[in-house]
Amino acid sequence: EVVLRIASEGGFVAPGTNFVALPTLLISGDGRAFTPGIMTEQYPGPLMPPLFEQSISKLGIERVLKLADEAGLLGEAPDYSLPEGVGIADAPDTVVTIRVNGKQYEHRANALGFDTSDGTKSTPARENLNTFVNLLVADLKKIGGADNVGEATTWVADKYRLQAAPVDPTQWTDPSPTIVEWPATTGLALADAAQCATVEASKVGDLFITATQLTFFAEGDLVYQLAVVGALPGDALCS
Repeated sequence: EVVLRIASEGGFVAPGTNFVALPTLLISGDGRAFTPGIMTEQYPGPLMPPLFEQSISKLGIERVLKLADEAGLLGEAPDYSLPEGVGIADAPDTVVTIRVNGKQYEHRANALGFDTSDGTKSTPARENLNTFVNLLVADLKKIGGADNVGEATTWVADKYRLQAAPVDPTQWTDPSPTIVEWPATTGLALADAAQCATVEASKVGDLFITATQLTFFAEGDLVYQLAVVGALPGDALCS
């Protein structure tokens, strides 16, 4: 079960981006913390964005929750609206979800952290949430305690979520895509994965790990471009 999740949702992004978007920080009740790695500007980059995992002890989780409690986040969410009805339509929402003692608390603020970049005034509630997010994201070891948080290692998923869209590979010429056969042994037809599908990592081996953004997959007479992400704790799995 997820104890804490900080993520960005929505905003003006390319189709499929939100499907593979990774949380900024996710802490699971079995003592793991997940954070995304840095994506370079190299193209084509890896098919899947890097993700790291580190251990966090029960005491470390308790310290994180104490910080949330001190910030007043273990209760009803205040109004996080920008003042004077101002809105930033293209900006994502920052969503902080906390589960503790059988209860779930969600704090959602549009354009959090954008407040002062364009001269827009902030509010105490927005500043408080932004401070909490920045403290955790900047240094989880400091908040959880150095002895309670392990070193980060590359996370290896045991399941993947994916979307498949038919493409014309001749539309990519510089560089040209690499086309590989979709393994029939997965038991998954890409034609059925337009919205969302789940596949066991054991059935695809290192196929996704070695693929790039220009690795396409052939099945029958069609070629597909995939959006793929490892299934994290708390993710809704699809058929």
